[in-house]
Amino acid sequence: MACKYYINGRESKLYTELYGYMDNTAPEKKSEAAVYKILKDNGIAARFRGSTYLNQANLQPSLREIKRINSKYPGLLTTQFIKTTPKTIYSRESELHSLDINPIILQEIPMEGPETAEFTYEDQTELDQYARFVAGKENTDDYYLDEKARQENTSDQSKFSDMEKEDRDRLEAKVVHLKEAFAKAGVIVDVEYDAELDVLGSVSPGEVNPIVTLNPDKVKEDTAYHEFGHIYIDMLGINDPVVAKAIAELKASPLYASVAQQYPELTGERLDKEVLATAIGLEGARIVRKNPSPLQQLINRILRAFGNLFGVQPNTAAIIAEEMFAKQLRAEGMINPLSPYTQQSKDQEKFTEIVQNLKVRIASELYEVEQLPAQEREKRVYKLQNLKEGLNRVNKVEDLLDTVDSMARSLGSAINTYKKIMELPENERATLENMSEIYKLKSELDALDVMKAIEVVMLDKEETGTITDQGSFDKLEAKVTAILKSAKLYNSRFNDNVIPVMAQFLSGYHNKAIDPQIQAQIDNNIRYKRTIGLNTQAQEYVNLETRYKNNEITDSEFLDAEVALAVEQLKGKKIANYGSLTKQLRAAHKDKSSFSYLLDPLIYSNDQSIQLFVKSVQEADLKKNDMTREFKSELSNAYDKFAEGRSESDVAKLNEDLLEEVIIRGQKRLSLVNPIDVDKYYTDKSKFIKKLNAKYGQPTKEEGQDEAVFKASYGAWKLSNNYKRLRAEEANWDKQNSEPIDTWREELVILNKQIKDAKKVKAKLEEESKEDSDEYSMQIGRIQELIKFRDANYNSFTNSPRREWVRPLKSKYTNKKYTKIQGDPRLKEYYDFVLEEMQKGQKLIGGKRMDKNAWDKFSYLMPSIRKKDFDRLRQQGVIAGTKDMLKESFSLVETDDQFGTYDQNTGELNKNVPVYYTNSVSANDVSRDIASSLYQFRHMAHNYQAKSEALGSVMLFRDIIKNRKVLEENSSGVELIQKTAEAMGFKMPLLKEGESNTFKHLDEWVDMVMFGQNELKSKWRGISLTKAVGSLNAFTAMSTLSFNLLQGANQLILDNLTMAQEAVAGQFMSKSDLAWAKTKYWFSEGAAVSDIGRFNPQSKLGKALEYFDALTEFTDQEGNKIVGGKARKLVQGGNLLFLQQAAEHELSSTRLLGLMRSLKGKLKDSNGKVLKNEKGEEADLYDMLRIDKKGIMSVDPKVDNFNRLDFIGLVQGLSRRTNQTKGKMHSPMIQRRAYGKLLMLFRSWLLPGIRRRYGHGGGSTLRVDEELGAVTQGMYISFFNLIRESVANKEWRYGKMTEMEKQNVTRTFTELSAMVGAAALVAALANIDDDDETWASNFMLYQAKRYHMEVTQWNPLGLGGETFRMLESPTATARPILKGIDLLQQLGSELGYVTNMPWVDESEIFYQRRTGRFDKGDRKLRKDFEDLLPIWRGVTRSSSPAEAYKWFTSIK
Repeated sequence: MACKYYINGRESKLYTELYGYMDNTAPEKKSEAAVYKILKDNGIAARFRGSTYLNQANLQPSLREIKRINSKYPGLLTTQFIKTTPKTIYSRESELHSLDINPIILQEIPMEGPETAEFTYEDQTELDQYARFVAGKENTDDYYLDEKARQENTSDQSKFSDMEKEDRDRLEAKVVHLKEAFAKAGVIVDVEYDAELDVLGSVSPGEVNPIVTLNPDKVKEDTAYHEFGHIYIDMLGINDPVVAKAIAELKASPLYASVAQQYPELTGERLDKEVLATAIGLEGARIVRKNPSPLQQLINRILRAFGNLFGVQPNTAAIIAEEMFAKQLRAEGMINPLSPYTQQSKDQEKFTEIVQNLKVRIASELYEVEQLPAQEREKRVYKLQNLKEGLNRVNKVEDLLDTVDSMARSLGSAINTYKKIMELPENERATLENMSEIYKLKSELDALDVMKAIEVVMLDKEETGTITDQGSFDKLEAKVTAILKSAKLYNSRFNDNVIPVMAQFLSGYHNKAIDPQIQAQIDNNIRYKRTIGLNTQAQEYVNLETRYKNNEITDSEFLDAEVALAVEQLKGKKIANYGSLTKQLRAAHKDKSSFSYLLDPLIYSNDQSIQLFVKSVQEADLKKNDMTREFKSELSNAYDKFAEGRSESDVAKLNEDLLEEVIIRGQKRLSLVNPIDVDKYYTDKSKFIKKLNAKYGQPTKEEGQDEAVFKASYGAWKLSNNYKRLRAEEANWDKQNSEPIDTWREELVILNKQIKDAKKVKAKLEEESKEDSDEYSMQIGRIQELIKFRDANYNSFTNSPRREWVRPLKSKYTNKKYTKIQGDPRLKEYYDFVLEEMQKGQKLIGGKRMDKNAWDKFSYLMPSIRKKDFDRLRQQGVIAGTKDMLKESFSLVETDDQFGTYDQNTGELNKNVPVYYTNSVSANDVSRDIASSLYQFRHMAHNYQAKSEALGSVMLFRDIIKNRKVLEENSSGVELIQKTAEAMGFKMPLLKEGESNTFKHLDEWVDMVMFGQNELKSKWRGISLTKAVGSLNAFTAMSTLSFNLLQGANQLILDNLTMAQEAVAGQFMSKSDLAWAKTKYWFSEGAAVSDIGRFNPQSKLGKALEYFDALTEFTDQEGNKIVGGKARKLVQGGNLLFLQQAAEHELSSTRLLGLMRSLKGKLKDSNGKVLKNEKGEEADLYDMLRIDKKGIMSVDPKVDNFNRLDFIGLVQGLSRRTNQTKGKMHSPMIQRRAYGKLLMLFRSWLLPGIRRRYGHGGGSTLRVDEELGAVTQGMYISFFNLIRESVANKEWRYGKMTEMEKQNVTRTFTELSAMVGAAALVAALANIDDDDETWASNFMLYQAKRYHMEVTQWNPLGLGGETFRMLESPTATARPILKGIDLLQQLGSELGYVTNMPWVDESEIFYQRRTGRFDKGDRKLRKDFEDLLPIWRGVTRSSSPAEAYKWFTSIK
């Protein structure tokens, strides 16, 4: 008695295996892994990076089976929709669902065994009745597909068949019959059975006789004829008339397309043979079913003869199968050897791999290029299309000649462009455009690995003597050799030639204020015999010190040598021209530490070239910001007109007249109103087509119907008159319901001119004998594409448009909402503006990225930007909205834009500037805030344009750093030298193996800043750890800082006192500059209060803050701004931190104003004259800011000696020194990781504070800071140097220090003085009488104590204490978690208390004495609740500064 499970009369492998496992395995032994394996083996599930998902290729059947399994074992399997994965070149757009197996339910399923199964059977009829009754009629074909087998198939292996499984007796009967047929023709075929064979069957030549190997457990009805058919085809040969005819007949058949799809790795002759063998297998199986007698076979031959006479013939594959069945093989034609599949498998495998890799690479590139803006697309698309078409014709190695020729032309074009660049005058080479062209050459060279693989295959063919076309082979060999030689030559020259260009490019970003400061330090060292800036870890110094210790030189000689070495090292830091930077880039460099790699901003690098590189990328951000600022002004004006007098709190209602939902591929999408009612048009057409299908009998696939049978039926119908009549009626309906687009004639004229111009260029190239050039190939492709587009959309015979040049009839399908918009001036003006600006954004990123109607030039769809929390709650309700918000906070969603974009096939980060908000997202999740979505979309598009222009220079620099040699060091950081070289009498540094930390840091930074990977994906059980940590951090910040007056005031005091240190020092601004800035901010500008709640600031200060990105927010956060009303802005979570924002605004504004004031009298015109302001006084930068009629700020063009990029660097660099690290550009790499986000919460000030006081390390205490435009040193280092030198020389050495060092000493004295003053204030306020104690005195006491602790932490002992506290409490996020635990524990005590549990004492419930803000008798539960409430905690904490002070005094 067997226990099998059937669906629709066929055994279900899935249920037989799954239910069999459940029935026969003890509960405690059941495992998730075993269930997963069964689901995976049956095409239901797959795993990727530790998570389990439903098979996207088999999604709907998988969901159905999950439902059926859960009906038997409720709750065993849980699925959840994750996102919709976008369409790629390999796959359609598809839903992605996660799958979880519940281990608890799994181990509760009892072991039943066969005897207790729901049903046992003894015959098929009984089982069929049960299956139909229980399972119902469902298509189960999906469960028999083995995708892996299909992908691995080769033409001599039958791995896939839709036919019924063959039983052993019938199989052996067929095999005997076919062996006899072949033996009769003189061919002995050996047959082996192998139940372990992964496929249905295979053919190999064998040492003596051909061998057919069959898997008796898998074979289908057609397998035997299929495999024997391979032998017959091979021995007749591809040129046999019957074989050739059969293949020709099959070329246009559905079977050919089906086999090609199932065997994607087969092309050319091998595909033809596989299709014919498949057809022979099918025909053979049908003949055997009918089992014609010898008489019937004779009658068939007679009928076929009559058919030939009258021109009626059966299909040729059937004739070949009948020859095999009738044992009438044409022995005289079987003279060709069996194709040596097995012998050639390794060579063929290499060749196939080459072709497949090329196809995949070119298809991937083509897919990306097709998305690009039109101008960029045209530069690259034709070459790729030619390569793709050429590869489709490749069947053997020799066929690669055209492909290699095309690659050679492309390489040659890149080399020629490169040569032209290198022939330019030196001052014209280093442009962004030229850097992009040079990078194209580098990309071409990097892609030539395939040539090496081709070379290997060619060597193999020469070795084995299997060349089929010697002439083509020789040409191919010569071409490959020439390409590889060129590649080798240019790869070897690349760094030598490109590094000077890169150095010249970067030197343009060098801050000219630095070199005079370096010279000042050199002069100071020489004058006073000082060694400031000496790198004591350099090998030269180590050698010098060794000589000194060995008494080879005197003290005086040692000092002189130290000074001389320091001077030489300082000279090397000057960038008088790009030659010095070239030298730096070519030299082996010292690696940075892992600490610096993870915790320092990249701009903190001691490598000047890297600092300059960061500035070059910042310039791209600056371009993006300027585009956004200009658009912001236009959007603000348009939106204000539209929204005037209307409520802006409900954006869905505000914009409802401008939006509609449309159905695209079965999904509702949110769209701007289209002039055409698209849904109505397609609904009408669908209904009409449905009627036509019924009228003309179009076949439909019946449930359970064999695919081949259906395709044959459909193919026959397509040849009938009914099909033609249907198409005619459909065309007539289209004609009656459509009309030409308005601009089709103009477009036709433009198109014809483009074709004419391209033909002229082509003819000129032919005159110049440049047919082999890449330009000629591009013009050929351009002409073909233009003509193809014209012919597709224009009927020259009827002089009428079609396809993309026609649209649904306006008179019938005009959208009612569009009519309303056109009739309302307010709606029309705003709608026209939004549509135009949306289309500009689409043009920037490439118009093909978003779904659109064929007749539209651009998409009307709204960007797929997720609803803001406030809008979601309002539109979906509190419960549903909160649920979605929580889901978004802890899991990956399709609208995430912080992880970059990923290759759908490899899972790797796409190394392109990302494009967001174009994917398919349900209308229910998309924001209806038109203005805010448009602003965010345009900000992204501006980023794409600006960063794409810089991509070539970025990737070139990345490669230079990657290939740069790295010095090996000992544990003290001292450079090592090779002992062998030293013994031979010369110095050679020891080099480090592997990737350097410097390159890792740069590489990650590029991924973050250029490719949008702000955070690394990290998942655990379906939860995004990175997003979860971000959400927890946000809650912690909210609960700790919101309405917290104590902390807000502390931030204001601390940051302003630090800024005061800078003013007293006078390096970047003076005391009078800062005083002027404070006065200007509070009195003249009124703290820019008028800009509060504004989308577009109107005050001069507000615009200046954006123009110079002084808040370090515009670059990263600007696109996320809400455009609309103040009410919606007010409920944003960030506004709860208004005290901190106010302190930040005050400090950033006064810092910016002070720095602008510091340029008073320094700004000059092109003649070198100092510029004056309107009052006739020497102008400062604030005086020279201008605002045009559009409201856009700029610097007066009269100013000739001002560099905005350098000034922004100073503003942001000084902000970091005096406050904290902000912004993606300067974010440390540790914050891209979940653990780093936890660790660094509230600690962004730590690294800048350490660097400001102790410097940047690296062997030298001096650092050239391209961002600040200054030579810097840790201020404590300068102070320690003063003490050390004064003691050593027995004189006060302050007067012999450089200006920078004196400024550092002043900073240190100012900080220490403030620390002492704070300590004195604490001592005074802590000892006042209780009667005199007030909130104000306690507030001052708290602030003084906290400031004292903040400053004390920077001394060596203080830093040790801070390190200990970090180890003790590594993350501030732990606080709300611990407080939550405290609350739960207190609730437990409360429950025990109210239920009179004897172990709960009153002291655990009530305060026994006044404690902080709580009186005796207050419940402790209240404190636990209040500590978790964001606003309440801040208010109550601020109301009790005495309690906060006591907490600070308790910190060790």
